[in-house]
Amino acid sequence: MNKKLFALLLTLCLLSSCKTREKVLYFQDINSPETIQGIAKATLQIVPGDKLGVTITSSTTPELALRYNLAQTNSSSLQQNADNVRYMVDENGCIDLLGIGRVEVAGLTRSEAADKIQKIFRSGIINDAVVTVATYDQYITVLGDVAKPGRVDIKREHLTILEAIGDAGDLLITGRRDNIRVFRQEGKETKVYFVNLKSKDILNSPVYNLKQNDVVYVEPNRLKIGQSTANDNSLRNVSVWISIASFLTTLGVLLFK
Repeated sequence: MNKKLFALLLTLCLLSSCKTREKVLYFQDINSPETIQGIAKATLQIVPGDKLGVTITSSTTPELALRYNLAQTNSSSLQQNADNVRYMVDENGCIDLLGIGRVEVAGLTRSEAADKIQKIFRSGIINDAVVTVATYDQYITVLGDVAKPGRVDIKREHLTILEAIGDAGDLLITGRRDNIRVFRQEGKETKVYFVNLKSKDILNSPVYNLKQNDVVYVEPNRLKIGQSTANDNSLRNVSVWISIASFLTTLGVLLFK
C-alpha cells in the first residue's frame, strides 16, 4: 500500500515538473550538440525619421571641411542642442546636406551612407574628404510580460529579437514563450509576425533581426490573465479545490483498498 502511495506521489511530481519545463524552457527542439543554419545578423538600414550626424574632415584643408559641419555652423547659437547638429531623414528618405543639397540615404547602412557622401565631396569639393555618419535615437519597444518593459535603445549596428528581450530583462516566468508578436511598419501597413522562443525556428524568422521602431509584445499566460479579475480567480479556486478533492479521493481508495 505504501509503495503504491509513493509511486502515485512520484508520478504526480514528475508530471508537474515536465509540464512546467514545457512552458518555460527556450529552444526545446535543439539537441546538444547541434549546428543550426539561421539568418545572419543584419546591419540596420537608415529609414525616414532617423537622425544622423555627418562629420566631414580633411587633412589638407581642415578649415574648408569645417564649413560643411553643422556643429561648426551652430557653435555660436545660444539655442544649441543635440538636434542642431543632426540631420533628420525626411519622408522621402533624404537629408538636406549643408552646402551640398538633398542626398538620399534611406535604405543604406551607416557606412554605405558615409561612402556615398564622401564620393560627393571628393568629386571636386574636398579631394581628401573623410566622412563619418553616426545614427541617433534609434530604438525598439518591448511591451508585455517582461522584467523591464519600455523603450530599448539600439546601441549597435544590429539587434536581434533575442538581444532585445535580453535588454528588457528577459521574460517573466508568466510570459508566454510560444506566442510573441512583433509589429513592424512597412510602408503604409503594419505587419504582425509571430515567433516562438521554444523553437529553433526563430533563428530563421523574418523578424529575427529587428529594425528600428519595431514593437515586441510578450503575452502573459492564462494564469496571469486569470489573476486580473475576481471572477476568474473564483473559478480558478473552485478548479483547484476540485483537483484537491479528486486527489484525496484517489488517495483514499489506495489507502483503504
